[in-house]
Amino acid sequence: MKPLYIAEKPELARAIVNGIGKNPKKNNGFIECENVTVTWCFGHLLESQMPEEINPEYGKWDINHLPMRLMPVPIKPNPKSAAQLRTIQKLLKGRDKVINAGDPDQEGQRLVDEVLEYSNYNGYVERVLINDFNKAAVVKAVQSQRPNKEFFPISMAAKARSVFDFVYGMNLTRVCTLVARDEGYDGMLTVGRVQTAIIGMVVLRYRANKNHTKTPFYDIYIISNYDDQEYRFKFSPSKQIVDKYSDKFDEKNRIIDKNFAEQLLALIQRAGVAEITTIEHKTGKVQPPLPFSLMGLQREASSILGLSPEQTLKVTQTLREKHQLITYNRTDCSYLPEEHLAQAPQLINVIGRLLPELAPHISNANPSQKSKAFNTKKIEAHHAISPTENSHADLSALSDTEKNIYMLICRKYLAQFLPMCEQAKSKVELTVANAFTFKANHTTELKAGWKNLFRLKGDEIEEDEDDKDNDAGGKNGDLTKLNKGQNLNIATTNLSEGFTSAPALYTMATLLTDMNNAAKYVHNPRLKEILLERDKDSQQNGGIGTPATQAGILEGLFKRGYFKLNKKQIVPTSVGEDFYDALPSFATQVDLTAYWQEQMNLVEKGKISFEVFQERVDQFVTKAVFDIKQNGLNIKSASRVHYDCPKCGKKLRFLANKKIWTCTGYPECKALYPDQAKRPDFNAKPKAAAEETNFDCPKCGKHKLKKRKTSTGNEWYGCGGYPECKASFKLVEGKLEPLEFKKKTGRKSSKKSTK
Repeated sequence: MKPLYIAEKPELARAIVNGIGKNPKKNNGFIECENVTVTWCFGHLLESQMPEEINPEYGKWDINHLPMRLMPVPIKPNPKSAAQLRTIQKLLKGRDKVINAGDPDQEGQRLVDEVLEYSNYNGYVERVLINDFNKAAVVKAVQSQRPNKEFFPISMAAKARSVFDFVYGMNLTRVCTLVARDEGYDGMLTVGRVQTAIIGMVVLRYRANKNHTKTPFYDIYIISNYDDQEYRFKFSPSKQIVDKYSDKFDEKNRIIDKNFAEQLLALIQRAGVAEITTIEHKTGKVQPPLPFSLMGLQREASSILGLSPEQTLKVTQTLREKHQLITYNRTDCSYLPEEHLAQAPQLINVIGRLLPELAPHISNANPSQKSKAFNTKKIEAHHAISPTENSHADLSALSDTEKNIYMLICRKYLAQFLPMCEQAKSKVELTVANAFTFKANHTTELKAGWKNLFRLKGDEIEEDEDDKDNDAGGKNGDLTKLNKGQNLNIATTNLSEGFTSAPALYTMATLLTDMNNAAKYVHNPRLKEILLERDKDSQQNGGIGTPATQAGILEGLFKRGYFKLNKKQIVPTSVGEDFYDALPSFATQVDLTAYWQEQMNLVEKGKISFEVFQERVDQFVTKAVFDIKQNGLNIKSASRVHYDCPKCGKKLRFLANKKIWTCTGYPECKALYPDQAKRPDFNAKPKAAAEETNFDCPKCGKHKLKKRKTSTGNEWYGCGGYPECKASFKLVEGKLEPLEFKKKTGRKSSKKSTK
């Protein structure tokens, strides 16, 4: 029987058929060719069963049911795509060979593997990794298929991440919400491994900014005159001085004690002369910035185009799947395979045809130039985002946003083949009194080269710190005229006072950067090293979340009202701050993600089995749940005052949607009180008991009707058998007429019987 390709999405299935299919015939849910059958998923066709499906007791949120025992987590068909799952299962019957054509990452691998496992498929499986949807690229990928079993470890790592996030999220969300309610908090505390860490980052940055107190620091400069030019050198304390006088310096090695600074200044003035001990002059070439990973593209699209990460993700998905103009977009890598250098002439021609505004730069491109971006050793599953060889594309079919994103991607690719930027750098160090070091650096741009391509507002070109002058904005003399061993007279000295600035509030671009450099916020040195090691060959540097999931997580935090935009700055709402304060500290720290990333790495490397991973998850979640149940939560909201129930002594909770206070001891204690100015009205008169009448209920005939009054004083009659019988009536001229509740207002309306 013909082999069956299972693609992650219909767009990839069509690309496979276009690349290798002979005489294709479309069917419902698959394409039949002479040589192959190709079908597809719609993302994940399977999903985790909900807690109440695993155990009916979990249908009710009850503190006594926690922790919930959810492992092994059973899966079920996603109702939205169940028909496609059935189609694939029919195609699998009797099939002796299947090709997993999921996207080239952990989730893409798992997505198809779980369908095969759920369907109990036992035939031979191969794996194809397709980054580019164009025909030539697809054909080449198909010719390089490998046994699917080679990818089993990354499939299990993806499963491990899914299981942890599900079990942890379900249990911690319930226990935090229920405990918080018992303490008077009205709301849902949705806990997630990555999302709560991001909340912690934003809240802490906001509070550090808001609570910052300016403190002074002091820089010391010496000014020398030589050959009719003025030279400024800045004090650079040695490690020995900083260690010896550690209380005089801050974390950036800046002097924070004015008396100490003045004493140093006096010593330097008395010396009167400085010797040039180190001097370096060199001319060098600067490599262009690397091509985009998804995170890098999201960051620049935010700065230059004002797009959210989710918008950029969606646009790149369209550029890849619909227009076939770019390679795989959900990548965390910024390098390209060395073999792709052979494609450069064709890709540069395509860029020139589709983007004529880049023509002046294309004329300067050298397709044979190999930049540092072409490094196969830096690539694992997938390479950087790059344009494709789709020479038949029609850019008029693109929206302005799609074209702008395509332009950004093409610029980064084209830059690899433009002339190098050339710079002359000078570094000079002076020593005063054999103890104090002063420095001056200067960089002169000789040729702009590829930098001419990056002139848009918001363009970021990373440079070394040494490329920046350190003369506090003053114009320095020509450092190339100085020589090692030369003595310079100290003409004047200067003590400059500056003030620390508050940590800048996050923008979308800077938050993305910090999310991908989150290792610096990890408290445990060993866990920090684990995150850094994981990301050593990507643009992440100990990041949390994946490039593909970060956008959705951020969007969710805004939708839930935890964050808001103040102009372009991200600040937490009062709900976000309350949420942060309420959660246990481990849930809002990056250390949690780092630790479980370590465990997932162990699964991927085969050092622990998936079963052992599940045991560790169970132990961790169980302990976390019991700790919260025993110790409670840190509810600090000033807007919520806690009140005790007068009947049983337990805490009351405020139900904002009903404007009432109810006892947390429900159903044992059914006390409830109306709200009056955000406090329970203990003196409110209880509602008068319904008056039983002699009327039999016309609907059920089992109970008498009870007379009640609306808030406006109108009388109506309801069945005494409520809630089993919900009949209600109005007495009109001695006759009972049915009533209905209006859906929007909840008021009753009269409706004459049609019987």
